[in-house]
Amino acid sequence: MRIAFVSPELHRTRGTERASYEVMTRLATQHDVCLFARHWEPDGKTQVCFHPVPVLRGPGLVTYLSFFLSATWQVRRAGRRHGGFHTVYSPGPNCGQVQVSTAWFCQARQLALFRSGKHRPPPHSVMDWLKLGNRWAYAAAVTGMERLFYASPRLRRVVSPSRLLARDLTAFYGLPEERVRVAYAGVDSEHFTPAHRAELRERARREMDLPADRFVFFFIGNNWLIKGLFHLLRALPHVPDALLVVVGADYERIESWRRMSEEFGVADRIRYVGRRPDILYYYAAADALLAPSVYDTFALMPMEAMACGLPVIVSRNAGVAEIVGKDSALVVENIEDSAELAGAMNRIARDSDLRARLATSGLQLSQHHSWDEFCGAIEAELLQTAGHHSTGGNGNGRPAPEGTLRS
Repeated sequence: MRIAFVSPELHRTRGTERASYEVMTRLATQHDVCLFARHWEPDGKTQVCFHPVPVLRGPGLVTYLSFFLSATWQVRRAGRRHGGFHTVYSPGPNCGQVQVSTAWFCQARQLALFRSGKHRPPPHSVMDWLKLGNRWAYAAAVTGMERLFYASPRLRRVVSPSRLLARDLTAFYGLPEERVRVAYAGVDSEHFTPAHRAELRERARREMDLPADRFVFFFIGNNWLIKGLFHLLRALPHVPDALLVVVGADYERIESWRRMSEEFGVADRIRYVGRRPDILYYYAAADALLAPSVYDTFALMPMEAMACGLPVIVSRNAGVAEIVGKDSALVVENIEDSAELAGAMNRIARDSDLRARLATSGLQLSQHHSWDEFCGAIEAELLQTAGHHSTGGNGNGRPAPEGTLRS
């Protein structure tokens, strides 16, 4: 196939981008891939035809809308130059010609969480207010975009990494269930391993100045509202002596979160740090990973941590909870119950036998969830879509090119 692959960014730093990289590298080994992105960090091995997509710089909404319009034009122009595409793929609503998409989020669900006001501290600075207002406006605007995107007759199939998200796409956007395929995301078990974690551990703990005799929980994520930091801070006073490292791209604008931790008397046990390109560094430094999400369709971190032999606590509100068993992770049923979350944290911090059992079972689970199944599901949908359009055009108003379709 000749595939137009549209993604704003493609690198191995954040979750969605890492997942999209895995999809693209596998597709590129079998098909001709044209990548449309504003930022791409090539690995030196994957061969694609790269089309830079210029965007307007500014708040997130401005960047998103300008990418959508620019990518739509770029795909149309490249389609004329290449003789058309068999199909157009994107991880989300990123251009007007998408026929197969992977959904990673539901902005309508996030907007409902914003409106509830239950999962964040009150803003304490102008920057906090601006950040909250920007995210609220972004969620509202993109909710409208997603509603139009999922209603488009051009979009034939959507691959969802969890049943949780599949249900939301139907409930909020009316996407027919028969157009959604659930395929759980995977993990790179060659990169995330107990051996690699052990090699990095001493250096990571030393460089982060983490005492060897203190139990350290790591919380990793950019959108702290949906990732559950509010409820984690409420639980931390009931987990004495443990340290918490909060990792996120927005770690410099945290005044409201600092105020909350001071009110609960745990500010001296929390460290805020920015993201590194290699997230394995944080798994190496951690004694356990916390994923107490208010809403998370399928975060990659819990599975990656399990692949490293790290014990994990996840929320029932996370898509990954659909595949973990009682021996592979501790699942918190009600994340708003601080006593339940604190109880799970204390069990892991105090029970070395429990940590060992979770590490062993979690590692076994991760080894059964490679990227091959997820990427194979996407490829199957692309092949089916390409086969449909090979007899009636390729969705761009042009016939599909001949002689390149592979089965």
